[in-house]
Amino acid sequence: MSDFLQLAQSLTVALKALQMYTATHPRAQESLATLHAVLERWLMDQERLQFIVSGAKAFLDGQVQDTRNPHVSALVRLVSERGISGFVFERGATPEELLAFLQGLTTKPAKLEELGGFEALLRASGVFHIKVSQTRYQEVTEGEASGPEDKAPAFSPAPPPSPSPDSTVKFIREALLASLAKGASGRDGAMGGMGDAPDGSDLDFLKGLSPADLSGLGPLGGELGLGEGTPTPGQLGTLRQVLMGLTPEVQMGLLAGMGSLPEHPAGLALGVKALAGEILAVATSTLLAKGTSWQQLKGPLQDILRPLPDRDTLIRTLSAHLRAAGQDASQAEAILRHLDWETLSLEGKLLKVLEGGYLFELSLEHRLAFLRELLDLRRFDEFLRIQEVILDTLRSDRPDLRLKAIQTLTGVARWAQAPGLPMGSEGPLAEALRAHFAWEPDPPIHRWTAEALESLLAALIHRGEFGAVISDLQELAGLCAFLEEQQPWRNDALARLRATILRPQLLDATVNQAFSLERDRMIVELHPYLEYLGDPMARHLVGRLADENDRTRRGRLVEAVRSLGPLSLPALMDALTSPSWYLVRNALTLLSDLGDAGCVPAILPLLRHPEPRVRRTAVRALWKLGGPVAEPHLLARMKDTDGETMQEILFALGQLRSEMSLPQVTELAQDKRVRERLRIQAMDTLGHIASPRALPVLQDGLRRKGFFGGGEPPAIRLAAAKALVAIGTPEAIAMLHRAVEAEPKGEERESLRRLLDGPVQS
Repeated sequence: MSDFLQLAQSLTVALKALQMYTATHPRAQESLATLHAVLERWLMDQERLQFIVSGAKAFLDGQVQDTRNPHVSALVRLVSERGISGFVFERGATPEELLAFLQGLTTKPAKLEELGGFEALLRASGVFHIKVSQTRYQEVTEGEASGPEDKAPAFSPAPPPSPSPDSTVKFIREALLASLAKGASGRDGAMGGMGDAPDGSDLDFLKGLSPADLSGLGPLGGELGLGEGTPTPGQLGTLRQVLMGLTPEVQMGLLAGMGSLPEHPAGLALGVKALAGEILAVATSTLLAKGTSWQQLKGPLQDILRPLPDRDTLIRTLSAHLRAAGQDASQAEAILRHLDWETLSLEGKLLKVLEGGYLFELSLEHRLAFLRELLDLRRFDEFLRIQEVILDTLRSDRPDLRLKAIQTLTGVARWAQAPGLPMGSEGPLAEALRAHFAWEPDPPIHRWTAEALESLLAALIHRGEFGAVISDLQELAGLCAFLEEQQPWRNDALARLRATILRPQLLDATVNQAFSLERDRMIVELHPYLEYLGDPMARHLVGRLADENDRTRRGRLVEAVRSLGPLSLPALMDALTSPSWYLVRNALTLLSDLGDAGCVPAILPLLRHPEPRVRRTAVRALWKLGGPVAEPHLLARMKDTDGETMQEILFALGQLRSEMSLPQVTELAQDKRVRERLRIQAMDTLGHIASPRALPVLQDGLRRKGFFGGGEPPAIRLAAAKALVAIGTPEAIAMLHRAVEAEPKGEERESLRRLLDGPVQS
């Protein structure tokens, strides 16, 4: 009885909607679809439903109903006033037939008489599955034994439907599947797996739904006894049993392929189209029940419905079915809005959005697609007007509208980098997002704001607007600090924004700007930003230095690291252990300028590095940073190193004026077995040390070669003379003067004299 009360309620609601609105009004159409869905569920288990009025009593299939219920009472009144004693709904009743029946109930009795009565009205409207009776019945008391003349008998029913035993239905279904499979054999098995319903884990068919080829189903229409006219209730019932037993995959393919239904027998196409709404509802609800998401279903359903002229009716049937089953129908209605939106021209869309307030009725996907279309077509004025509407919505009291607005703006913000936003767009957008970041009270909405700001910051970095990045982050920090109530999640979002600009791809974008900027702009604009980023930027620069082969670019990278000063020291210290010798060398060069004595322990092992260029650079860094502390370590390497590194060590000892090194340097200066250039470097080092203890060695180095050997070659003599001049004491100068006086005339004498007369020529 409770089921009939639901049906009675659906009937009276549909009647009221029809009385208040036109038949084409969405409210009337929705209530009609709900009524049809409830009736379809009722008739799934029985062929017909009979409602009889006898006096003040009402009977449903011979069972008395409670007329105290307002909906049942209303039906009794409507039936009695229109001179009929009841009605019968048969399986296969269509929404159009229900509409004609409801219009008959809303027609005044006098008007019905003019039209020839209720039954004539239904016949004129082509109604075959709803019957009315004008026979009057006696009142029957519930529980009373009554003869045949007392009961509410069946009245002038249509001939019973053709029997459709299970074996017949099964045979026709198998024939249908075989025909569909044959038609699909050349299409990569598009209808494969037709006998097995998807279990929710194998839904690949939804990713590329193929329409079924129904052109070969004419013979099956003959098996069903269908002709060129409308199917009988029995035929439609059998067709329903056949189609409802298919898997959702086949049902979807069948709906997608309805355009290929054969022309003959016409009854087959009429029957399938009459059941299309029910097929769509059953397939969709089955897939949803198996765990399929609306996101997976949306595309296939749109493809099915897009070419169908009666898609509004199908969607209403689907929505009513879903609501009756306790499922969400809003997604189905959104699909209809989507399809209706697709049919509009751009001007029609603009009118609907700007004057009809339709923007937030669209899905996020459609809002962004519409805005991108305006952007690509350079319809900037309209784009800015719509953006202004969205920005205003950010201040709405309704969280649902704010969420839609910020989701849209997040999509727009992604275009700031590419293809770029029109003039007058990005500034107001950024300002509104910063304000919204500071006050939005709902964390899920706030997360979208942070994401939008991330996109804008990324765009600024790619354009090289580093000052704006710093300014924006500082403003956000100030706005958050100004709030009376500090929310940890807001501060966490600010921390994530700061972390955003440290992502590797954005650090790379920053480095690329270093390569392209003029040096003056690099110093003024880029270096402060590098310092703002600190250690992460230093480590990224050092890493890029390891991979860069271009000499000019390496120079820019070194300059960028140097601009960070002490902030770069941890990254440079870590780079000393790199397997790339050239990175180690560059790190040592930078440490020489930026480091202090604390770096010395990390440099010492590099005096034995396998790459000579690293060893020489390590020597230079060691004496620059360590000063006298470096002397014993440098001396220890003099007995076991290559010639070029030895030269670097000698230079370092000279710069340090290391008297500790005199024995080793003196020995090297006097050793005629070593290369001349090393002896010259040793002489030069003695001159820089400027110790009187070196004078005997230098005097000996001034000895001229004799006829029988001994003495030194001209280059060594000249080096010794330069060293004496460098020492510059009276004794050293007198020693050189005596050597000049004793020197025979010639080029060597003139060279020595020039040293006495002027500064040392290096």
